[in-house]
Amino acid sequence: MREFVGSLLESPRDLLFPIMHVVTVLLLGLLILKLIDSLLARLAAIVPTDETHFHRLNHRTETLRHFVRSLGRTVLGVGIVLMVLFELGYENGLKTLLAGAGVAGLAIGFGAQSLVKDIISGFFVLLGDQYGVGESIRVGNLEGVVEEMTLRVTVLRNADGEIHVIPNGSVQTVSVLSRDWRRAVVDVEVSPKEELGRVFGLLASVNDTLAKSKGPSIIDKPAIVGIEKLTGNGITIRLAAKTYPDKQGEVAFEWRMRIKEIFDREGIELAESLRLAP
Repeated sequence: MREFVGSLLESPRDLLFPIMHVVTVLLLGLLILKLIDSLLARLAAIVPTDETHFHRLNHRTETLRHFVRSLGRTVLGVGIVLMVLFELGYENGLKTLLAGAGVAGLAIGFGAQSLVKDIISGFFVLLGDQYGVGESIRVGNLEGVVEEMTLRVTVLRNADGEIHVIPNGSVQTVSVLSRDWRRAVVDVEVSPKEELGRVFGLLASVNDTLAKSKGPSIIDKPAIVGIEKLTGNGITIRLAAKTYPDKQGEVAFEWRMRIKEIFDREGIELAESLRLAP
């Protein structure tokens, strides 16, 4: 080691080319990663698509960006370390290290089976397009929006702001809650004394006005599905509309507000079970 340090001090100029070589490769690698990341970010604007699949394309490209960054940094880091060793004159040691990598990898593999399983599972999640960054998913009893994905883990943030880090290898069943479209469902329970023809007419007018006011959030026109339940206390009428992802909540909220306003104005009674106590 002393001889190596002494040789460096005696001929500092000999170090200039190896250092420049390593720095150049590092800068080129970072530039390539930046260009790929930028191209993936612009993919949603380049590829023509209809409004229904626009959000899905954004989720897909964002997921690819996360995987490319994760994989690129790992490859770049390993490559730089090997290059530095080579430039410093450790060719023989490097060859010995690579020759023993198979045996070492086998030994490490037995102790890192879960890590390998996570990486392989993450690769198949990406390959199968199971879910992506920005989508709402449910894994077991955990539910939230995917904030980050790597080959090893999926990071979820729930409605309370809590972060859940889930190893990809532990994901057995996943429910995607925001793929392409969602459905806003509203149940209205009216008194059995009300004339259904009149009630249906009022609900149809509400559907028309809702479609005009919430047009950018709705894919298909709101519709009356039919009578969901018929009891002595009331008649439950179900309404449904297909919306864009994450828009079903605001659509259902305004829907109920409009129904309440027109029922109050027209004197339509709700079922006994839904009335507020005096």
